[in-house]
Amino acid sequence: MTEAKPAADKSPEELRAELSAKRAELGDTVEELAHRVDVPAQVKEKKAETVAKLQDAKAEAIQRVQESTAKVKAAIADKAPVVTQKVDQAKAVYAEKAPVVQQQVNKAVADAKPVVQEKVAQAKAVYVEKAPPAVQRTLDQRPGLVVGVAAALVVLLIGLARTTRKKKA
Repeated sequence: MTEAKPAADKSPEELRAELSAKRAELGDTVEELAHRVDVPAQVKEKKAETVAKLQDAKAEAIQRVQESTAKVKAAIADKAPVVTQKVDQAKAVYAEKAPVVQQQVNKAVADAKPVVQEKVAQAKAVYVEKAPPAVQRTLDQRPGLVVGVAAALVVLLIGLARTTRKKKA
């Protein structure tokens, strides 16, 4: 830098150069002050920064979700063969045991049928002998009730048969 000379000692070119430098400096200062007091511009600038930050955060969240989704899909893909194998095993067990169970049910029903028929006959005899006329009318008008009782007896007998078999085994 040059030493500051009194204005009288300076040449006109030096004064013009100094004046030009002061104008440039003053222009920069005015521009900076104008920016500081320009609130709408500062708000726009802050908004742009915030939007940029939010877009970055959104992109990061999307990436994390995609990574997590990929991990879950991989875990499912790893487990799928095991689950499929277990389902196939369960199907095989079902296919193996279903006929046996069906035979047991059929046998229990066949075994219970004569007993139920006998109990129905006994119930009818008791009904004819001891039921008051109002009860007889209700049963005559609603024969489904007799069927319901018979079905309940079948279920009861099947349950008893299973319990007896389990205790023997």
